[in-house]
Amino acid sequence: MPIPRTQRVILVIGSVTVLAATPVAMASASASASEELRPSAAARVTAPVTVTADADTYVVAEQPAVAHGTESRLTAANWNTPWHSEGYLRFTVPNPPAGARIAAVRLDLTFQRLDQQPDTVQLHGVTGPWDESTTYASRPPVGPVIATAAVDGDGASSLSFDVTAAAVGPGPVAFALRNPTVGSVASVYSREAGATGPRLVIEYADPTGTLCGASFTTEVAGETYQQALARIDGYYNGLDVIRIFYPGLPQAWPGKLDTGGRPMIVSFKAAPADVIAGRHDTALATWFRTAPRDRIIWWTYFHEPENDIQAGSFTAAQFRQAWQRIATLADGAGNPQLRATLILMGWTLEPGSGRNWRDYYAGPAYVDVLGWDLYNLSWRNGNYRPPADNFRRVVTVSQAEGLPFGIAETGTPIVGTDDGTGRAAWLRGSIDYLTAAGAQFVAYFDLDWPSAGIDYRLRDPAGRAAWREFCS
Repeated sequence: MPIPRTQRVILVIGSVTVLAATPVAMASASASASEELRPSAAARVTAPVTVTADADTYVVAEQPAVAHGTESRLTAANWNTPWHSEGYLRFTVPNPPAGARIAAVRLDLTFQRLDQQPDTVQLHGVTGPWDESTTYASRPPVGPVIATAAVDGDGASSLSFDVTAAAVGPGPVAFALRNPTVGSVASVYSREAGATGPRLVIEYADPTGTLCGASFTTEVAGETYQQALARIDGYYNGLDVIRIFYPGLPQAWPGKLDTGGRPMIVSFKAAPADVIAGRHDTALATWFRTAPRDRIIWWTYFHEPENDIQAGSFTAAQFRQAWQRIATLADGAGNPQLRATLILMGWTLEPGSGRNWRDYYAGPAYVDVLGWDLYNLSWRNGNYRPPADNFRRVVTVSQAEGLPFGIAETGTPIVGTDDGTGRAAWLRGSIDYLTAAGAQFVAYFDLDWPSAGIDYRLRDPAGRAAWREFCS
């Protein structure tokens, strides 16, 4: 049976419309919270998990019909005289702890032979089937190099590869071991040797603390969303949570990109009248039922509905009714990682908006988390609004309602003649304030918005360093 909503919201892991804003005095963005008071984003990495190989073997070019799967060694030999071999290893990456994601994966090997070692050893991906009875004649196709490890001088006892990029999620992963150094042999213990055999050492990111995230899109011709994620990860040393938008119903999992087991903030849209009529029941029930169970998914229906309602596209009552129907479908999946997250504009809480946020709120029986899209709207006045002033209302409302909260979108362009250091200070101050308040996540809107003439992207060194510091 579905887990009651009051029991589901017990994991507190931390918690764009441009409108005119009341001018405020320029203030130091970092003054809202001292560095000493800033809570740790926690034990970001758990104790390592060691996984042994499911299978390993090696093949020899000069012995095309001989299998070596039962031997206690693997070799990657590259002799001047004929004798060339390469090894294969396969592991199963386990499911991460609930809500966590893979932070780092390392392949450790122990040398069986300590002389005539190579300078480097290479790992390749394996793109075809094999087992321990595989011979050189039946060897699998091998892909490009995915990791290289230097050997620490002749007589080295061990070898380690960073394979984080290859072991992105639960399931099997296989490698080919090759030696590019002529006149040498990399001979390591196989799984038959026991504790000295190949080990995959996995560290998981602990979700305790406020998670850093970002919205992003493709920026160059031909770039995929997956490549865009890799680029953004490179900017910020790896995001904790990924913000994903769908203009209509969500795509079947994994969706527009594979987050590598990381939590997601996913929004989708559909006309409330169609939802109320049940036209999307089957599609949405299937989407919730097939959603991953190894990570938190903060899902939201029709983020920022306020302007659409004000424009007459549908009523607040229709929105609430549609939300209740979708939340009921989500509960039917029985997946405790699904968090119904109502995302509203921070502007809605400002007195000048003339709005009441409860008009859009389906009630605590249907909402797990309150999410807010809140920017520095004071940039038009030539300043950065102090973080405490900017975010106080969303914190106060969320806490008064007794619900966890997160910031699904935030950002600011560089103001005036600022070289970026002022914006970086605003970012750090915002992070300080929101982590101290217990936000579950804070996601930066890392996009250029040409139609509005606003570039929120953190492409200056100071701004990028501030968000990278948060994610690190």
